[in-house]
Amino acid sequence: MKLTFFGATRTVTGSKYLLQANGKNILIECGMYQGRRADWLERNIHLPFDGSQIDVMLLSHAHIDHSGIIPVLGRSGFRGRILCTDATDDLCRVMLMDSAHIQEQDAVFVTRKNAKKGLPPAQPLYTIADATAVLRQFQSVGSYNLPVPITDGVTATWKDAGHMLGSAMIVIDIEESGRKIRLAFSGDLGRGHNDILRDPDHPEDADYLLVESTYGDKVHEPLEDVNNRVCAILNRALDKNGKIIIPAFSVGRTQQLLYTLYQLTQTRCIPALPVYVDSPLSLQATEVFKPLAQGDEPYAWVNETKIAPWVIYVLQRAM
Repeated sequence: MKLTFFGATRTVTGSKYLLQANGKNILIECGMYQGRRADWLERNIHLPFDGSQIDVMLLSHAHIDHSGIIPVLGRSGFRGRILCTDATDDLCRVMLMDSAHIQEQDAVFVTRKNAKKGLPPAQPLYTIADATAVLRQFQSVGSYNLPVPITDGVTATWKDAGHMLGSAMIVIDIEESGRKIRLAFSGDLGRGHNDILRDPDHPEDADYLLVESTYGDKVHEPLEDVNNRVCAILNRALDKNGKIIIPAFSVGRTQQLLYTLYQLTQTRCIPALPVYVDSPLSLQATEVFKPLAQGDEPYAWVNETKIAPWVIYVLQRAM
């Protein structure tokens, strides 16, 4: 067995890890590096390995720093399966297409600037066509805690990471040359006690543990204080006939904010307010919850006793 780190090592974006076992190449994550434009382009357009030699890819969750250059991987010749949870599959179909649109629009903008300087046109990191093609290679692993055969002698199990919709820790069991090894890859971990998601699970009996630790040296404020603080901010603005504009990530943070507004409205901490989500990506991501409001089988990663009324609230009002 050999494990090579190609990203998110001594930095916080661009997760990529290559596991080699029994003569097979298994890629864990294929995330976008996010930084200064010159570094961003160089690190993202050129993969540090031959994509055509990758046999299979494992994905922990849909955030762009973990999934964002999968279309580049597909364009480089990768034709294997991309294994992930149901929700990660659904969200990647939204987020990678949105990312591809941004890449194309960014290339148009840079090309206009280049033309004024007599420079050649810019090319997008990848296109909508690239994203569409690679999305056909996504394959859901089904439920959490279900061992999935990956390649000869390698099995992987996705366990709830409580970080975002569909997020997972990936526990990989390897049998090679008569030796058994268990590798546990945390992905990003949730704090627990989340309004929408279940608490993180715990991998057991790992021989090697890979842990992302972006906030490993931070102490976060207690979650129970958040609603009271948001309530105070909103009421202070309402007393002055003001408007509240909240910037938030489209997947995860926006949904949590909407749920907080729902809770505050239900407890009459704030009056019923008009709520507008000015983000097509945020609304598309929220649609992932829609089957719950329609009474369909819920995803395994949500707290279904809370989520159905919240979904109805969001879909009716946050438009």
